[in-house]
Amino acid sequence: MIKRKILPTVVSLYSLSLAGGVAAQEQVLEEVIVTGVLKATSKLESTASVTALTADEIIEAAPRSTAEIFRSLPGIHAEASSGDANANIKVRGMPISAGGSRYVSIQEDGFPMLLVGDAAFATAESWLRMDGTVGSVQSIRGGTAATTAWNAPGGIINFISKTGEQEGGSIGVTAGLDYDSTRVDANYGGALTDAWTYHVGGFYRDGEGVREDGVEEGYQIKATLAGEFDRGSVKVHFKHLDDEVPTYLPIPAVYKGSSNFSEVEVDFGDGTLFEGVTDCAPRQGNKIDCVDGDSFQAEMTSIAFDGTFDFNDTFSANLKYRTATIEGNFAAPFPANVYDDGDAGPSVEIVYFNTKSNDEDNDFADLNLSADWDMIQARAGVAFASQNLATTWNFNQYYRRLDGNLTVFDQGNSVDGVLYGNPAFGNCCTREYDFEIDGTAPYIAFTGQLGDNFSWDASYRDNQYEVDGTFAESPVLMPLDVNGDGAIGQNEQEVPTIGDSRRADYDIDYDAWSVGANYVIGNDMAVFANISEGGSLSSPDRVTGSIQDNGDMLNDSGYNEVEQAEIGFKYTGDTASFYATYFTAETTEASEFEVTSQTFKQNTYEADGIELEGSWEMGNGFGIRANATFTDSEIKKSRDGANEGNTPRRQADYLYNITPYYFAENWDVGLSIFGTDEVYVQDNNDLKFDGFVTVSLFFNYTFNDSIRLGLNVNNMFDEEGFTEGEEGSAAPGDYVRIRPINGRTSSVTLQYIF
Repeated sequence: MIKRKILPTVVSLYSLSLAGGVAAQEQVLEEVIVTGVLKATSKLESTASVTALTADEIIEAAPRSTAEIFRSLPGIHAEASSGDANANIKVRGMPISAGGSRYVSIQEDGFPMLLVGDAAFATAESWLRMDGTVGSVQSIRGGTAATTAWNAPGGIINFISKTGEQEGGSIGVTAGLDYDSTRVDANYGGALTDAWTYHVGGFYRDGEGVREDGVEEGYQIKATLAGEFDRGSVKVHFKHLDDEVPTYLPIPAVYKGSSNFSEVEVDFGDGTLFEGVTDCAPRQGNKIDCVDGDSFQAEMTSIAFDGTFDFNDTFSANLKYRTATIEGNFAAPFPANVYDDGDAGPSVEIVYFNTKSNDEDNDFADLNLSADWDMIQARAGVAFASQNLATTWNFNQYYRRLDGNLTVFDQGNSVDGVLYGNPAFGNCCTREYDFEIDGTAPYIAFTGQLGDNFSWDASYRDNQYEVDGTFAESPVLMPLDVNGDGAIGQNEQEVPTIGDSRRADYDIDYDAWSVGANYVIGNDMAVFANISEGGSLSSPDRVTGSIQDNGDMLNDSGYNEVEQAEIGFKYTGDTASFYATYFTAETTEASEFEVTSQTFKQNTYEADGIELEGSWEMGNGFGIRANATFTDSEIKKSRDGANEGNTPRRQADYLYNITPYYFAENWDVGLSIFGTDEVYVQDNNDLKFDGFVTVSLFFNYTFNDSIRLGLNVNNMFDEEGFTEGEEGSAAPGDYVRIRPINGRTSSVTLQYIF
C-alpha cells in the first residue's frame, strides 16, 4: 500500500483538523471503501464507480460550504451557491427538477440524514456539517447504491467519522479576513483500553458569513466510541447540532443580451436581499410565531449503533440503528417581482420564505445475516425506516427599493413595507404538512470471485413505503392581529391562515436490483461494468397534486424510476492513478410541484457521459489530482409535450476540478480549480448562463510539530458565475432573478496540534 505525507492541516473555513501528532500524520492513499458496497473493498476491486476523499484532500478543495466539498467527487454536480443549507445536488445528468438531492443519498456514518432528500425547504444536507471529526468522505455512483440505501438510485455520499485509532488532537481558530466569520474547531481521540477507542470534537462559530447581513452562529458536538473484539466489533456515534447559517436565494439583475447580466444595487459577489426583519406569521391553530434574521436554523440530536457479531468463520450478523430528533426553520427573501416603479426606480416585491420544519425525526435500522464460503459471500437482511415530515409554510410579502439600502415602501394594503400574505404567489403558500413515512426493504445480495482476478456481485431490494398523514394547501383569508399590537391593521385584514386538511394514505412499492463485475489485470489495472435499476420516493409534499380524495395515490405516481449502466477502466500505480467510466442513465419522474415557478413538472430524461478521475505524484514535492465529468442529457418526454428534445435546465456538458500542489519541508501550497460549461437556465433552452472557472488557493506554514498557520482564498480572482435562475427567457433590459456564486473570500487559521 502506498503512503504519502498528509497535508499540514488548516486553511479552510472549517479549520479541518487531523487526529494524531506528527509521528502519526500519515494516511493510506488507497482507502478501504465501505459505502454502498456489499463488502469492504478497494477502488481497484470495486464493481462500481467509487471515490474516497481524505481529510487533507477536502482541505485542498478550499470549501466554503458542505456542498462545495461535493465538487471534488466526479459525476456529482452540486450547485453550491446557497450556503450551508438548501443546496441542489444531482448526479450523472439526473435532473434538478424541484431542488435537493432526489437521487443521491446524503449520509453520515452509513445512515441517511433524511429518508427523502427533496422535501421543500428541508433538503438532506441542511443538517450535515464538516468538521475535524470527519476522517473521510466516500461516494459511489450507480451500481449497488440502488440496493444498499434508501432512495439512492444515482449514488451515495457518506461522511465517515474518525474512531480514535490514531491518538491525538488539535484546536484551531479560523477568521475571515474580508468577511465576518470566526470559527473554533477542536477534536481529540485515542485508546480507552486495548479493545476500545474514542474520538470527540466539534466546532463553534459566529459571524454573518461570506455575504453581507447574514446570520452565522452555532455549534456541533460529535463523539464516536469503537470497539474491536475477537468475535466482532461495535461503533456508537453521537451528534448534537445547533447551527444557524445564511441561505442565499436568487437576487435581481438586468439581462444585457447574450449571456450577460448586470447588478441592480445588489452586488453579485457578496450582496443579498437580507432584510434583518422579524417576520411574524400564523402557524398551527393561528398561533403567531416570529423569526428573527435571515437564516436556516438547524437542530439535530442523534445516536447511532453499528454492531457485528461473528458466530464462526462462516456466519455473522450485523445490526445498525440510528434515531434522530430533527427540526429547523428556513427564513430567506425571494424576489417574486422586480420592476420599475416610475420615478422611484427599480423596486422589488419580496416573498419571504418562512418555513418551519416542525418535526423531521427519523429512525433507521438494518438487520442482516452474512455467510462467507471463501469464493462466494451472501447477505440477507431487512432495512427499516421511519421519517416524520411535518412542515408549516408562511410567506409574507415585503416591498423594497433597489437603491442600495433596500428602502421600505408601501404598495396596496401594506404597512411599513409588509403585507401579511403573498399575493404575488396568489396567496398560495400558507400550508401545513404532517406526514409519516414508514419503509420496509427486504434485500439479498451475493458477491464472489472466480479465480484470483474476477469478482462479481448481484443484489435485489424490495422498497416498500407507507405514507400517512394530512396536508392543508388551501389557505383561509381572515382578519388576524399578526404583529400583536392589539388592533387589526390595514395589512392584517386578509391574512392567509391554514385551511382544511386533506388525508394522505398511500403505499409505494418498487424493486431495485444491480449486477456488476470487475476484472483485475495484473496488480494495478482493472476493467468493470454494472447495470442497475432503482428509484426514489418523492417527498410527499411534492406530489400532493396526485393524491386522490380518498388519500390514495394515482397510479404510477409518488416515486421516480432510474435505470443505469456503466463500464470503466482503472489504473492504480505507485505514483499515479487513473479512472475512466462511461455511463448511461434514464430517469422517469413523478408529477411534482415547484413552488418558485408555481408549476407541476413531470419529465423523462436520458443521459450518457464519461467520468474521469486521476492523480499523479510527480516527485520533488509536486503533485496533481483532477476529475472531470462530460454529460449529454436530453428531455425525452414532458408533462405537456413542451421542451422535448431539449437539454435539462442547469445541466452542464462538462464539469472539472483540478488541484495542483507542492509540498516543501515545512510549508505547502496549491490551487483548487473548478470549472463548468454554460447551461440553460430553464428547460425551454433560451436564456443561458456562461460557464465559469474559479481558482482557490491554500497555503500552510508549519512552525514546529505543534503550531501551524494556514491561508485560504476561495474564488481568488473574484470570478462571476451563476447557478440558478427563474426566467427561461428575457429581452435585453428585462429584469431577471438569478443566484450568483460567492465572490472572493479569504480566511486565516492558527492551529495547535497535540
